[in-house]
Amino acid sequence: MTSEKFRRQLRQESEVWWREGLIDAKFYETLATRYEFRDIEVNARSRFTTILISLGGILLGLGVITFVAANWTVWSRELKVILLMATFLAINVIGFYLWRSPVEKGTKKLGAALLLMGGLTLGANISLVSQMFHQSGEIYELFLVWGLAVWLMALSLAMPALSIFSVLLLGFGYLRGVFDTVTAQDLTIFHLGIIHMPLLTLALILPLAHRSRSNLTFSLGGLLFSLSFFFNLMAIGSWRSETAIVLPAALLWAYSVQSQKKWFQPSFQSIARKIALIWLALVFYVLSFNGWASVSIPEEMFRLSLGSHLLVDLLICSTLTIWLWLKLARQGSQFSLLQERSLNTGVILGMLLLTVGSLYTHLNVTPLVVLGPLLFNILFFVLSIAAIRDGLALGSRRSFWSGMILLIIGIMTRTLEYDTALMTKAVVFSACGVGVILAGLWFERNIHHQTSRSHPQLQEHNS
Repeated sequence: MTSEKFRRQLRQESEVWWREGLIDAKFYETLATRYEFRDIEVNARSRFTTILISLGGILLGLGVITFVAANWTVWSRELKVILLMATFLAINVIGFYLWRSPVEKGTKKLGAALLLMGGLTLGANISLVSQMFHQSGEIYELFLVWGLAVWLMALSLAMPALSIFSVLLLGFGYLRGVFDTVTAQDLTIFHLGIIHMPLLTLALILPLAHRSRSNLTFSLGGLLFSLSFFFNLMAIGSWRSETAIVLPAALLWAYSVQSQKKWFQPSFQSIARKIALIWLALVFYVLSFNGWASVSIPEEMFRLSLGSHLLVDLLICSTLTIWLWLKLARQGSQFSLLQERSLNTGVILGMLLLTVGSLYTHLNVTPLVVLGPLLFNILFFVLSIAAIRDGLALGSRRSFWSGMILLIIGIMTRTLEYDTALMTKAVVFSACGVGVILAGLWFERNIHHQTSRSHPQLQEHNS
């Protein structure tokens, strides 16, 4: 699909070519038909109309809000409820009608904008109705209820914008609520929602990402799953730290092996593996410092009242991860080290086993005060060098520069962490700067040649 910017430039250039006699009228007409020159101005008018309507809608909404605020204390509670419900229904009904309209793209966008506004007004309605009926609560409870309501809207309409909005609401509610859950004595339904957020993410956000076909929804869902699983075991339970650190990356990496049924399209394989690699890079970087090996979690921080709830999440997520890895194991070639990619399943499995084994040994057998940071330094540099190697072998600019950034961060961090002389720091910084410039120039000069030799299926990784 060619961009409108390209079509507009092509129309301008082809008109010049026609006037200069480089092309004839028939060829110009062929270009105009192929690239739909006549639709360019129509689309521009449609966008301008959409902007005007949106601006007018915002001003109209502000006027209505101001009018309501001026008379809010005067109206009866019944009138307020009717007004809130009528506003919510009107916005969503009009938005749905315009969104389903097959007439113009601008009308469809306006309908989508109104539906998104409907999701926004839903939160205001919940808050105001709660106040009118004296139902007070924590702010994270509002965001969790609001997020679930928007999730229902997004799932029924399969709208990416609403899907992203619902994940953001649930994520904000979780981050605010996890601190309250840590000190809670009597668990409410909202505390249970916070504790079981990893399972809720798998049950709610994963189907939503597939239904709305939204890469950003899947990415945010993967991030929410990883953080909630980690925080719950580390902050709420103070328990099974090695599993909390390793399992999110293991599950996301193995997620790519799921069945290629229609319901699972798109597969999000590339996104899941990128999140897994980012998670591993963060883990290796944090654990590469010397200080972490002397820190231990006191056993008295473990809360038995939460243990059973956390155990349910741990068992389900662990079972799902093992099942996906067993499916990966059936594809024997996935574990071969002799692959075009350095960051393949076999290498990732080795990193995961080394991570969980060293952490278990440190926490339960004997402290690895020296070997622990050394091991994670090695893993961090292996990960960065493997990404650079993949970038060079596959012509992937993203992999190459990601690996370069990790490598430079690792070298500079170790230089600053240890007590080195200023002259040593100056030499290291200068060497890193020169290395980045030379590597960048060499890579950018040879990327086209590398790309042409790469397998066509790997071209999607190039930026």
